[in-house]
Amino acid sequence: MLSMKTKVFDLSKTLKNYSNVWLALDPRSLKVIATGKKPKNVLTEAREKGIMHPVLTRAPQDYSAYIL
Repeated sequence: MLSMKTKVFDLSKTLKNYSNVWLALDPRSLKVIATGKKPKNVLTEAREKGIMHPVLTRAPQDYSAYIL
């Protein structure tokens, strides 16, 4: 049986200043490296900054109940 370890990260402090935008996060530090309205633009900007495989997510407009 294949087992996977799951890590849980609290991104609430990281994402609290963003609303209703796409974000690219550095996969090692989970710091925001790019933001924008379209995921393709955010991905391009992250790659231009040298992060080839960023974590892409959308910051919700309302954080009342959001699970990533």
